[in-house]
This record gives sequence, structure tokens and C-alpha cells, in this order.
Amino acid sequence: MLKPAFHIEIADTRDEDLLQCRLLMEVNANSFSYVLLNQRNMSPVAVKYFQLDPIPNRPLSEILREITYGDELLRRPVKETLLVYNFPESSLVPESLYNNEMNRELTELLHGNLNKGLILNEKVPWWELYNVYRINADVHNLLQQKFTAGKYWHYYSLLLKSYKMFDLNDEKDIIKVIFHADKMVVLVLKKGQVHLMQTFSYQDTKDVAYHLLNCCHQFGIVREEVLMMVGGLIERQSALGAELYKYFLNLSFEEIDESIKVTDELKELPLHYFSSLLKMAVCA
Repeated sequence: MLKPAFHIEIADTRDEDLLQCRLLMEVNANSFSYVLLNQRNMSPVAVKYFQLDPIPNRPLSEILREITYGDELLRRPVKETLLVYNFPESSLVPESLYNNEMNRELTELLHGNLNKGLILNEKVPWWELYNVYRINADVHNLLQQKFTAGKYWHYYSLLLKSYKMFDLNDEKDIIKVIFHADKMVVLVLKKGQVHLMQTFSYQDTKDVAYHLLNCCHQFGIVREEVLMMVGGLIERQSALGAELYKYFLNLSFEEIDESIKVTDELKELPLHYFSSLLKMAVCA
């Protein structure tokens, strides 16, 4: 079975503890991760992250089947299960303009029609927005079969909900960036309004700087003044971190909210690695 890139777990987890837990899983084309959050004491029971390197002639659904059916914790009953799809073919539509009958046409216009996929939609909680997105149908069918009572969301929707719950700031221009191994999810807000939510691929630090500086240019944001909130797989003392500090004066690494108990196990890794997932697990 595929081994996790990192794995944090409280020892001797009892079944009665898991029955107090919300399981939140995030899946994208290159990684699978999950958190188990005990909602009774707001304490993370487990955090796992799997890097999914492409394997010729082996679809993503087969790799996920191996993980989800082979992982010991994912075989045990929990209170609630949430599936979060982090795929980039997503469009945020103002509620006043949303038309359910146009979902496929909108998706194919903006993202092309080579990938037929499955098109889903949802009202973004606490925002006057709808999220229309396309995902791999085989992946969705697999996860629905494995987690029959699971609810599903798109990553963008829950990131916006958790932002409003934990990070809301209507006074400043904000760019929130969540880093993954080879991509970053970027949220741009001006005076509390969403101006951009997009996934950018990158190969080096200059790609990251270009995309973020271009966001500032396109939306009239002053880079010296914007509040840059950073989370995910990025090291504070790294070439990427240095590149961000070079251009953005108000840069902060995302913290775990004080409502979540930081255990000794969690402190084994930088907290900003999984702070966004834990916030989603709280507010989902």
C-alpha cells in the first residue's frame, strides 16, 4: 500500500473517540489527505498526507481505492464524513446570475470540453455565490461507494467559508495562498469581495512570484500593502519563502485557530501545513 508522506496520529485511538470525529478528506490529481477532528474537544486525532505520483496506465481512482480501502483509520466508523474535491475546473458565479441549466455550457466554455467528467454545483455557504465544478466521475463514484453517507464539497467553497469564519477582514486587500507540491490555490479579496479564486501550477519560485504579482497588477492591489496569508506545503526558511518576503511586506503564515487544540503530535510538523484543512473540518 502507498505510504503517507507525513502521518500524525494520537496513540491508542478508541472507537468511542472516533464516533465523536468528523473525517474530512481532500483529493486532487496529485495528493490525498485527511484529518480526523474530535468535535467534542476540538482535538485532531489524525492527519495524513499522501503524495500521488502519476503511474502510467493506472487511473487516479485505482490509486485512491488502494488508499481508502487499505488505510486502517478509514475502515473505522466515524460521526461524519466530508469529501472535498480540489480540482481546478471550477467557476464561481454570482447568485443573481446563476442558472442551473447553463452549468455544462459554462464549464466547457471556460475549461474546454476534452474532459467530459461530472459537473456538480453548490451554493457557497455564507456568500452570494454558486460554485460550478467538474470532477473525475470514476473518483466520485469510488468515494461515494466507499463512504456512502459522505457529503461532498469543492475545496474553493469550503476555503471561502472558513475564510469568513476565521480570517474575515473587510478593511484590507488580502491574498490567501495555499501551497501544494506543484500548484497553489490563490484567493484574492478586495474590501471583503472575492475577485479571484484560481489554481496556478508552478515549477519554481519565479513562477509563484509572477502569478502573485500579476494578481496585484490585474486587480489594482499594492503589493507593499496587501495582506499575504500563506499556508500549505511551504517552508518558512526556503527559497520560496525568501521570494515571497522579497515582494510582500505583510506576509504571515497561517496559524491554527485557537478554537482547535494543538496537541503534541501536531507540533511535530509546521502547523501551517494543515491549518486550512483543520479550519475546513471545523466549519464544514
